[in-house]
Amino acid sequence: MPELLLAIDIGTSSVSAAVFSLGGDLVALAGAPLTSTAPRPGQVEQDAEAVWRAAQGAIAKALAKIKRKPRDLAAIGVTTQRASAVVWDKRTGRALAPMVVWSDLRGAGRAAELQGAGFMVVPQMAAAKLEAVVASVPDGATLIAQGRLAWGNIDAFLIAKLTGGATHATDRSQAWPTGYLSLGDMGWNTALIEHQGLTLAMFPTLVDTWGPIGVTSAKVFGAAVPICADIADQQSALIGHGETPGQSKVSYGTSATLNLNTGGAFLYKSPTAPPFVLSSVGGETRFCLEGMVYSAGSAFDWLRATCGLGDVAKFEALAASVPDAGGAFMLPALQGLGAPHGDFDRRGVLGGLSGATGPAHLARAAMEGVAARVREVFDHLYAVTEIAAPDALRVDGGLTANAVFMQIQADLLGRPVMRHAAREATACGAAIGAGRGAGLLSEGDEAAFIRYDRTFEPAVSADAGEARYRRWLEQAYG
Repeated sequence: MPELLLAIDIGTSSVSAAVFSLGGDLVALAGAPLTSTAPRPGQVEQDAEAVWRAAQGAIAKALAKIKRKPRDLAAIGVTTQRASAVVWDKRTGRALAPMVVWSDLRGAGRAAELQGAGFMVVPQMAAAKLEAVVASVPDGATLIAQGRLAWGNIDAFLIAKLTGGATHATDRSQAWPTGYLSLGDMGWNTALIEHQGLTLAMFPTLVDTWGPIGVTSAKVFGAAVPICADIADQQSALIGHGETPGQSKVSYGTSATLNLNTGGAFLYKSPTAPPFVLSSVGGETRFCLEGMVYSAGSAFDWLRATCGLGDVAKFEALAASVPDAGGAFMLPALQGLGAPHGDFDRRGVLGGLSGATGPAHLARAAMEGVAARVREVFDHLYAVTEIAAPDALRVDGGLTANAVFMQIQADLLGRPVMRHAAREATACGAAIGAGRGAGLLSEGDEAAFIRYDRTFEPAVSADAGEARYRRWLEQAYG
């Protein structure tokens, strides 16, 4: 009997395929970069067909590393970035227009109009952009009338591709960020769909987060393998750290995203840290809150490129070479400020510079700036919910490989930081979901997947860490 779980993880800048054993071991990992284009200011697009090809390539590479075939897989879990919009022809399976990525702001004006009509839609949601995407499709109205036009986030497109067009589905953690899910019955918001002149036939079938979703086409995939989980990326990462209500995690990548598990409670406590569906299985829906630091890894990348600070390894070494930032500071807000500010127009600041400021101080300032912003979000979420903060912060994502940065985070947060051994906990969560959905993991078995390879204890006193954080607040905000 096959005993391997495949997690397909499609992010904004990369796609990866991770193979796990039922005992929680990550046995193979492969990935590929993704390219975005900006046809106009504020617009962000990707080629959905290129994303599919990249996913196919990553899967093939991961299986080749362990000399396995698709038939050796017991189940597949899908996790992807959220709120993007792909439209395709159900008959041919081909994408009909570029995929509009979640960060695309072409729907800002339409979002305001929909809000005026009583619909809670924000610019990042697909609901603000789907009409424009459909309008860009030649003969789009005809295809809708013929029942041939399908749409979904990239997860739904990927599942349709894997199943040879047999399954058009998404789960509620993926559906919630589109703006089309109704809180009342956890079904599609037909009033909004009708208001926009769209049809329910275009929309994916809503399925449980884990459970039977579809079966891959042997012709397309090489074997008939059950797809047993579909989870939005940040929610999948939270599941990859466990599902205890009150627990939080931060995933560090281009941005830094903090999610707080609120269990079965739908809490709206802050407009800058709204509630999301964590999972929905068997009619039981769980929720989480989410606060973002928009510029994390992107701030590091910008500083490295602009100031010629070298590659990632050199950047870390520079920061490690000095005990502090020498008075320099950075407010990482290249794409605006997320929680708790919600200021999209705010821009980054690099200040406190003197003749003694060197490259090492700048690297340190950037790391302190991102760590301080995470502290802001952490404090905000636990303050507004009045949930007791955990003794340690659990973290994952590519930036956690930077040990200097992780130490700074522990110092400024004033509590230990536990680093997930799998780094990308999104894949871990998808594998757990696939195992559950296939009936291969029982309650408690997921603990074997949740492993930490290092805990960073604060290296300064609580008073010193607090003083450093307060000083950064004064520098960054005046």
